[in-house]
Amino acid sequence: MNMNITDEGFAESQGNPSTYYIADTNVLLDDVELLDDINIVITSHVLREIEELELKRRSDGQLQMEIRKAKRYIRERIESNDCVTILDIEDYKFTLSDKFDENYVDNILLQVAVDNEYGIVTNDVLLKLKAVQYDIPVASYVDELSDFSENKGFKVEYLGESELLDIYQSLDNNKYNLMVNEYLVIYDDFSSEDRLLDVFKWDGESLVSLVTKTSNGDVSLKGFRTDYFGKFKPKDVYQLMAVDSIQSNQLTQVRGGAGSGKSKIALEVSWNMIERGEFDKLVIFVNPTPAKDAQELGFYSGSVLEKVMQSSVGAMLKSKFGDEMEIVRLIADGKLEILPMVDIRGYETGNDKRTILWILESQNLTSELMKLGMQRVSETTKVIIDGDYHQQVDKYAYQRNNGMKRVSEVFRGKDLYGEVELQEIYRSRIASIADEM
Repeated sequence: MNMNITDEGFAESQGNPSTYYIADTNVLLDDVELLDDINIVITSHVLREIEELELKRRSDGQLQMEIRKAKRYIRERIESNDCVTILDIEDYKFTLSDKFDENYVDNILLQVAVDNEYGIVTNDVLLKLKAVQYDIPVASYVDELSDFSENKGFKVEYLGESELLDIYQSLDNNKYNLMVNEYLVIYDDFSSEDRLLDVFKWDGESLVSLVTKTSNGDVSLKGFRTDYFGKFKPKDVYQLMAVDSIQSNQLTQVRGGAGSGKSKIALEVSWNMIERGEFDKLVIFVNPTPAKDAQELGFYSGSVLEKVMQSSVGAMLKSKFGDEMEIVRLIADGKLEILPMVDIRGYETGNDKRTILWILESQNLTSELMKLGMQRVSETTKVIIDGDYHQQVDKYAYQRNNGMKRVSEVFRGKDLYGEVELQEIYRSRIASIADEM
């Protein structure tokens, strides 16, 4: 990401490098390295806000890590001579307008900026707009993710039987400009309903069909079976593609809303490969994060596993495996391992075992955390990333700096990578309708 100093909200211009900029709390916690090249002011109001977050949100491991990082950064800035850092410990009273809440920290930062002719560096859109009203210089970011191009992992075409025949006769012709391991879904252009004709994957050299056809020409979606979970059959073509991608690629990202089947697919495909002897164990990386707007209960007691089991991630895992005792048994048998992201530094998958690494609910991972997890991967490890980057918790960092998006940007088109965005919700009619809320 690059930072541009602006004098008018979001217009990009070359600001005055000698200006002092008040660092807003969200920048200190989300993108503190981006402050390296400017002179910053740290106010007592921001410091108190950080301290309150540290006390009230102790169970949020990601936030606590960012707070420690911000404190260390402030300390290093003060000791360094590269750029000026001012600690403004005066308590200011907001008097600029009776239309704004005088106790709101962002409004007080406006007052500090006006009184001292400071600028403001912030990611908060509302604070930017207010700053413009008072002619306060604003430091803004050109966000690399603003240019993010979504890739669903497949393309859809509606063709007639004769056009499909042309594809069969020239499978080495990539006329639809598919990336390696990208899928092509063909529907009947002359059917009143979406009648599926075929599903292909471009393997870099030719189109490979994923389906079998019945005697009357209908498409059959092939499933599989595990001793542990029983029979699994894809409910639609998107689930079929997700299964194929996990089975055939070293790294797969499966996205979809709640109830789309992404976790069920990841778990059951993994277990199928373990039962067949292709892999030895499943390692699950989790980053337990409270749901948006949910109230946190504070510290969980017990071991790391017990803490994970008491989180929303634990509830999901227990629903898949049956109960907590079964999870404990599988861990004791060496078939399963569950690690919080906070504990993975220094961990390496694989070693003497062929491992499947499942990075669960990844929408709440920053690029840095995702990179840390991916760096644990050995050559004998298969990786599954699941989540929905349209459904992060209410933390600005996850929206701007998203690990799932970054994986897609970096790996798409590589011969070891595939991604599929599931399109349908199957949990219940209520769940499907609730997706529109």
